[in-house]
Amino acid sequence: MESEGSSVTPVALLVLLVMMCLTWSLPRRLAICPLLIITCLMPMGQELAIVGLHFHLFRILLLVGMARVVVRREMAELKWTGIDKLFAWWAVVSVVFGTLSKPSIELFINRCGDAYNAIGCYFFIRCVIRDFEDMVTSVRTLAMLCFPVAALMMVERQTMHNPFAVFGGVPVMSALREGHVRCQGAFRHAILAGTFGATQVPMFIGLWVYRPQHRRLAAAGTVAALIIVFAACSSGAILAVLGAFLGLGLWSMRRKMRLIRWGIVAALVVLALVMKAPIWYLLAKVSDLVGGGGWHRAYLIDKAVEHFNEWWLFGTTYTAHWAPSGEVISMDPNMMDITNHFIMEGIKGGMLKLILFIAIITGCFKAVGGWVRADTEYKARAFFVWAMGATLFAHCLSFTSVPYFDQIIVIWYWLLAVIIRLNSLAVEESVDESEMEAEAEPVVEPNLAEPEFSSLESDGPQTAY
Repeated sequence: MESEGSSVTPVALLVLLVMMCLTWSLPRRLAICPLLIITCLMPMGQELAIVGLHFHLFRILLLVGMARVVVRREMAELKWTGIDKLFAWWAVVSVVFGTLSKPSIELFINRCGDAYNAIGCYFFIRCVIRDFEDMVTSVRTLAMLCFPVAALMMVERQTMHNPFAVFGGVPVMSALREGHVRCQGAFRHAILAGTFGATQVPMFIGLWVYRPQHRRLAAAGTVAALIIVFAACSSGAILAVLGAFLGLGLWSMRRKMRLIRWGIVAALVVLALVMKAPIWYLLAKVSDLVGGGGWHRAYLIDKAVEHFNEWWLFGTTYTAHWAPSGEVISMDPNMMDITNHFIMEGIKGGMLKLILFIAIITGCFKAVGGWVRADTEYKARAFFVWAMGATLFAHCLSFTSVPYFDQIIVIWYWLLAVIIRLNSLAVEESVDESEMEAEAEPVVEPNLAEPEFSSLESDGPQTAY
């Protein structure tokens, strides 16, 4: 099926129609599953072009999802939080400030497309995921989806042919780096495929601890996710896995996280004082150990700081002069390869957009910490939430090596929406407990028939025994 630049194969169209029907008809708890299936198994090369607007399959599915929550009034359960408002403002700034960097209809449409992805994913997920069991269902779905992704990426590794290429949007032949096959599956880059696997590991370990009856699934999902990281052959993904395990390992020191955070800050200050190069060149040192383009990532931060005046207000659409030897990306000769999501946030919307983005992440970390501190009765459940925080940390590490520019953004927005729902659930539980305690307090009725003491208005002296 091809029209007006559309590129949807009959098989992909059939899959889309089935997922649309499931999104509309499944129980609320399972409504997110078709979106996760499309995200993991269908390349973004499958799209419909209508009046110059490109609708990837997950975008079409989001339309159905948003129509569902409106028609079924599932939005009525959504209670706005402070981070929800931050997210909405971040989306608005992305469109307005991002367009002002070089006003044009094309750029405005591009920024609106990014905002549509963000708002559609985030608020659809916020509407259909309401309780803890909904979150567990999503994690179980992701664990099951890792099986076919890992299997097909291992086929790709052995044959150097990507099985997902039959859908279009990904190359038939796999890329090579230093003699190693870099598998990418349905994702647009091997780093993003590896990042997907790396960021699932802590959640599956959390599921293993929280739900003993799902331990086989959690263990198999963890192995599959690690296979995805291995097949992607990405140092950024390896760094994310190491960060995830570090985050999980800090569970035993969760009561001392404030001290640990300040210790890290103090260590970075000391390193900044003794190092000849800026502190971010530690990325190059890490790259020497695990491989990858650590020097390029550090250099990129250097150039973003050096050219701060070019992007701080509205962002910029020209960074070609930042490149060390004039290298630019093939799709846009005005831009060098920006391999840092934080810097990309600033480039696409200025310093305000970057600040709002960091504020959202900070709010999510606070939500995880707040839940863990409050949930002292169910340690297994608290560890599951802690694993969500480790996943968030793994994403943040990945942001230093790759900008999210394909369907992995769905996984990212899913995580944000789930953590914010955790925050509101913690507030609701604390309110319910306080109400129950208030109802349980015995009411002491005064004994009006026989007062314990004599009236204070009598003329004689008052003595109480």
